[in-house]
Amino acid sequence: MTEVKYPIGDASFRKIREDGFFYVDKTDVVYRLAHHATYCFLSRPRRFGKSLLVSTLEAYFKGQRYLFDGLAISELEKEWVKYPVFRLDLSIGDMTNPDDLMALLNNRISYMEDDYGHRDTETTVAERFAGVIQRAYEKTGRKAVILIDEYDNPMISTLGNPETHERMRVILKGIYSVLKAESENIRFCFLTGITRFSKMSVFSGLNNLKDLTLEPGYATICGITQHELENECTEGIRKIAEFYNYSYDRALEELKNMYDGYHFAVFSPDIYNPFSLLQALQSGNLQPYWNESGGRAEFLWKAVSRLADTEPLRDVLSPILRRDQLGASENGDMGLIPLLFQTGYLTIKDGDRYGRTFRLGVPNREVLEGIMYGLIPFASRYDERRLTSDLYRLQQLAEAGETDAMLRLLQSFLAGIGSRLTKKMPEIYYENNLYILFTLIGAKVSVEVETSDGRMDVLIECLDYIYIIELKLDRSAEEALEQIQHKHYSLPFERRGLPIILVGINFSSRTRNIESWKWEQLS
Repeated sequence: MTEVKYPIGDASFRKIREDGFFYVDKTDVVYRLAHHATYCFLSRPRRFGKSLLVSTLEAYFKGQRYLFDGLAISELEKEWVKYPVFRLDLSIGDMTNPDDLMALLNNRISYMEDDYGHRDTETTVAERFAGVIQRAYEKTGRKAVILIDEYDNPMISTLGNPETHERMRVILKGIYSVLKAESENIRFCFLTGITRFSKMSVFSGLNNLKDLTLEPGYATICGITQHELENECTEGIRKIAEFYNYSYDRALEELKNMYDGYHFAVFSPDIYNPFSLLQALQSGNLQPYWNESGGRAEFLWKAVSRLADTEPLRDVLSPILRRDQLGASENGDMGLIPLLFQTGYLTIKDGDRYGRTFRLGVPNREVLEGIMYGLIPFASRYDERRLTSDLYRLQQLAEAGETDAMLRLLQSFLAGIGSRLTKKMPEIYYENNLYILFTLIGAKVSVEVETSDGRMDVLIECLDYIYIIELKLDRSAEEALEQIQHKHYSLPFERRGLPIILVGINFSSRTRNIESWKWEQLS
């Protein structure tokens, strides 16, 4: 059997098809998109296949029929018309400098002018862009197709520098204004990016731009569904099962927990992050590939940390928003939650049947770990050089039921909290720290868990032990343990057949750390 070649990185549709790489057939949706509207926009997180979609549209509109042999679109398209296609990729190079953006635009338009000519009266990039669109129609008799990939990258890259950001906006406004002015000469226009701008003056009145981001019919146009995984990726799944000595079904389950869970509409099927999934299928190794491919985004985690000072981190990461609140303004005043959604750290979990209100949540294990690692520096002044070894020790102790040693190790971590205990709700702050730490060691952590007789503070589920933890501030560990016992918090978990450890912890506002604990193990 020939080994499957997975396209890792930014492989184009043409390269994938000509070189025999793995490809999940999305061309039926591509065909529908090409005939859906003249102007379309789609937002997806980074590394989610936007560029592959753009290059597929490019091949289709160039009439490169041979690339689509055997795919769904070959049965749908009967004419295969060749259009003049103009593609701009704004992810190339350093987009923090307006001069670099101008150099990129000049270079791309020069290539277009090689094919369709140039007039001396066209001096600005906007005039030149409009000119090639007009002459393309005159020369070929076909209206132009405009494809713009990562349209928002220059603005996102300069959000922290208002002056540079404004210069980028002016340059791009000139380019995007052409899209409206030349509408009579444009057959199809498609833009992709990360950010959904709700008030986008840079588009200069392009009010007929159809936003497909939350459209159910296009929810699966990027990414890989469960059905596609199970039907087209069997070799990679077997490779993972062999690597970890899992059953085939267990390998599927682990893949789902690690990379699945994205939704771009209320009734969307689960969607896997393609960047991480394909690397896992190729290597047989389940690693946080998407996390490792991006920056650390300190400003994002600092903002999340501030919210988590006064409410459980669980609630911060599971907000409810209206559809219109998921957009963002271009002036840099982006709401935290829309930004987390647009960048892929949150996704739609459910909502009302009409798609007007959504409950968001973290999509999968990989993303959750990325968030937790991002929050560590803002949760504590802990020495990061010790973090990896101490997390490893914490995992070993928790999975062995070594409760006293585990709590002593937690003391050393919490010693770095310092003045953050002066916040309004210190118990919440400690609760969130436990949530972060135990999530990072692979445990399933739930906080503020509702029961029939109250609410337990922290539930930690490891492979061989279940921990039920009650937190008190300046009171007593005995009181905390008695609350767990009196309210029978353990009852729902006693049928699982795992040892249950009840832990009462008292924190001291004076020492800003764990002062004492009491615990009891149930057989």
